[in-house]
Amino acid sequence: MTAGAQGPPRKHPHAASRVYDGEAFIVLPQFHEYKILNSTGTRIWDLIDGQRTEDDIARMIAEEYDVTLATALEDVTSFLADLRSNGMLAEGEAGKVA
Repeated sequence: MTAGAQGPPRKHPHAASRVYDGEAFIVLPQFHEYKILNSTGTRIWDLIDGQRTEDDIARMIAEEYDVTLATALEDVTSFLADLRSNGMLAEGEAGKVA
């Protein structure tokens, strides 16, 4: 399992998102931050539910996009790290905002 001590990824509680033409637009109003996701990023964002681990999400992406599990895991892990660094995911134990 790659999620480690962080547990399953969780969306930041203040993140608002909408999907337009298959791309998610995520906003954190209090930080004046936003991110636009491509269709694959949007699918990963949809799969982030606080229950699925990075490994679970990677398995689903591998099946849906017909890529190897290793490739999906590398991509999902990198993408989630990017979301974390942009404040789009909750941090800390049980997904609490740090």
